[in-house]
Amino acid sequence: MAPTAEYKNLPKDEIRALEESRPFQKMLGRISSKWNVLVIRRLSGRRIRPSELRREIGNISPKVLTQTLRELESYGLIEREVFPIIPPKVEYRLTPLGDSLVVALDALRDWAMDNNADVEATIEDYKLREKEEALQNF
Repeated sequence: MAPTAEYKNLPKDEIRALEESRPFQKMLGRISSKWNVLVIRRLSGRRIRPSELRREIGNISPKVLTQTLRELESYGLIEREVFPIIPPKVEYRLTPLGDSLVVALDALRDWAMDNNADVEATIEDYKLREKEEALQNF
């Protein structure tokens, strides 16, 4: 069984105020880009150079990768380490906060793996029903 979320231990009025600030919507907006999620997943458990990260992800441009890394760093999810050598070497890794997000992403991945076939089948059924209804109304 999953542990109880920490915020649930707050007094009811503080929970209400927290819910009204819409933290879930804010965080979902911050991490929901496919690039953000892919970078976070790739950094899980290791440190990596941007060029290596780009090769692993595949079709991400250097500009978008740089923007994504800066964005995630600004959220406190990753940290950058610059090694004072020539040429400079840069590596990225998850912060403890980023590591905690991986746990949530793993749960989402597991849900997707378990339920994707059902969702895909339901989408196809829906499309078929929509076509049948359109033909009936024609």
